Amino acid sequence: MLNKALLKEVEKGLPEFLYYIWSEENFFLEEALSKFIDIIIASSPMDFNYDVFYSSSTPQEILNAASTLPFMAPRRLVVIKDFHLFTASSIKALTPYFKEPAETACMAILSQKAPQKSLEVAWKIFQIDIKENEIPAWVKQAVAKKGIRLTDEAADYLIDYIGNDIGLLMTEIEKLSFTGNKLITGKDIIETISMTREYTTFDLVDSLVAGQSTRAFRILKTLFSGRSDSPAIIGTLNWHYKQFYSLWVNKGKRPAKMREKTYRALIKYVPSFSEEDFSRIFQSLHEADLGVKSSGRPELVLDVLLIKLLQKEVLN
Repeated sequence: MLNKALLKEVEKGLPEFLYYIWSEENFFLEEALSKFIDIIIASSPMDFNYDVFYSSSTPQEILNAASTLPFMAPRRLVVIKDFHLFTASSIKALTPYFKEPAETACMAILSQKAPQKSLEVAWKIFQIDIKENEIPAWVKQAVAKKGIRLTDEAADYLIDYIGNDIGLLMTEIEKLSFTGNKLITGKDIIETISMTREYTTFDLVDSLVAGQSTRAFRILKTLFSGRSDSPAIIGTLNWHYKQFYSLWVNKGKRPAKMREKTYRALIKYVPSFSEEDFSRIFQSLHEADLGVKSSGRPELVLDVLLIKLLQKEVLN
């Protein structure tokens, strides 16, 4: 979902030497990157003209790649991912290049945060974002690109189950494309992602924050029995808890992207949680994610996760 300004820049052939693309949704950043590769690399040898760097990379490695001449191509493509994780010292070391980027390279900086206002550099900035009320239409458009049509009911079911996490929604959309159906209904969504009208992962979170252990384990059993993709369950739990944490950080003020249904369900629990509670919750989710990927007993890992998440009520 590229914004109009960035689409126009793509149509012009991405003529600038330094771009800063930011979005809270990593999926949109990867989508933007694919456009950069198509335009800058085109039919040129990718192995000689394309480099990707992360926060673990040294500034010198990045500078060396940016200063290397392209091979059988007008420009090289140098990509910096997760720029929001870069240390202040690394950014300082890169700043002279940002102010005078090489004309033989196109550098694309991808970040989940806006650039620091204190950095007066030569990059061209584009924000890629999506509003909550735009997500159903985006889902239907994403499905349409796969050659199938999604009913309004189906889109609502998909979002209710997965949440607004674009990456997870796209994963489910990919699964829908393999069904062979040209029209996806609400019933198809239920069958494909093994959800029931009675429970969603948000119902699970609602039970956990309320300390309703019996209901929480019943919901987990219902979800797990029809779904072998345990990491996806953890992923959606993580997303919903991030929503809850955002509400807590805002001291009960509804975040811009939070759905009204979510806000009404969670607002009453905000006063009883602390920073330490959320730290423990996210640590438990991280450990469970690693556990289901390495363990041969994902159901046991999820059971242990629920016990840890329910400890908030026990401790109180």
